[in-house]
Amino acid sequence: MLRYSLLYMALLFCTMANGQDILSMEEAIAIAVENNYDLRIARNNTKIADVEASTLNSGYLPSLSAGGGINYSNEDQSVAFLDGTSTSIGGAITESYNASITAEYLIFDGLERKFGQDKNEENLTLAQLQERQQIENTVISIYENFFNVAYQKRVVENLGMNMVNSRDRLIRAQKQLKYGQGTKLDELNAQVDLNNDSIAHIEAMRDLNNLKRSLNLALGRKVTMDFKIDTTVTFGTKLQEQAILQSAEQYNIEMILARQNILLSELDIKINKARFLPKISGSGSYQWNESQNPPTSFALANESYGINLGLNLSWNIFDGGSATRVKTAKITKQNREIELVKIKDQLLTDILNAYETYTISQYTLNAESKNVDTNELNFERSQKQYGLGQITSVEYRQAQINLFNARNNYARAKYDVKIAEVNLLQLGGSLLN
Repeated sequence: MLRYSLLYMALLFCTMANGQDILSMEEAIAIAVENNYDLRIARNNTKIADVEASTLNSGYLPSLSAGGGINYSNEDQSVAFLDGTSTSIGGAITESYNASITAEYLIFDGLERKFGQDKNEENLTLAQLQERQQIENTVISIYENFFNVAYQKRVVENLGMNMVNSRDRLIRAQKQLKYGQGTKLDELNAQVDLNNDSIAHIEAMRDLNNLKRSLNLALGRKVTMDFKIDTTVTFGTKLQEQAILQSAEQYNIEMILARQNILLSELDIKINKARFLPKISGSGSYQWNESQNPPTSFALANESYGINLGLNLSWNIFDGGSATRVKTAKITKQNREIELVKIKDQLLTDILNAYETYTISQYTLNAESKNVDTNELNFERSQKQYGLGQITSVEYRQAQINLFNARNNYARAKYDVKIAEVNLLQLGGSLLN
């Protein structure tokens, strides 16, 4: 009894271990969101924008600086005084020391600082939107790479079944030839078909391995990592064209980015206009100075310390560059408004095209499902008839090829429907919901 229990536990463990190697679509997307190289760069760009939008970069904080110095001189001096006397000193030493701490603050700058901070915050929003766009593009890429692997896996499996059937056919042809019921030509044809199936299977395995490496690269992990793949496809609720169009107007990432760029252009105009206004700044410092002078000086030593305050006004009354920047910012805004209109028209075109593809792919899937059923029934009958000698090897081979193609076409149609679905979700702005 213990022996069977241990055997059962060992089998269970092996089953669980094998199950861990199976990669599902959900797991693939989770891995890509964490490790994809382009996404990691996009997240870092968002972090940069976040730092630039912080209070430290707003211009509202004062600047504080400290300084100090020491000067030393050793000179030979000759001095003539007003009373007609004179004196000469060799090695006249002069020493001076100074230290200060200064604070400066921009009191008013024509609101340029405010608009600049607003722009930094909107740039952060832009970076977050671009990160979302990269996530969407990555998810679409993972779907495509994942389903390419899944489809190729089905091709390899179908070719494996082809090899089994072709091997059975070769064995049957050899037996028939041995007992005088077949011809050498039948055996040779069966051998050629088996060889072709074997070559196709090897090439399909190569393509599968290449596609796995491409998927690993998109996932941001070691390209040599091997894995099994879950070929199950789950379809969402049937999408409606009008609902996608309405959702896209508000949530499509391209539309949101276009509107965000227009907002940034408006802030650029305000920033450049603010430069026409005067600027007021204030400063305050605490300074200390001390010097030790030679006998030739009127004072042998002096020391000063105290607070200095200042208020400054500057006004750039005329600057052709500022006027130029305002004009170019306005033109840039016009270009971005034109781009928004273009994106709307392009989005409408893309949704209509994608929805038509989605509808046709669903019809194709239903048709290919029926084709598989029909060809499986046809192949079963062909096997029986071939075994009874009622059809030729060429007819049997054709039934085999038809079934192979039908199964491949059904697998491709299944994945095409899902790709069409996720493309529509992305266009409608609801892929990540």
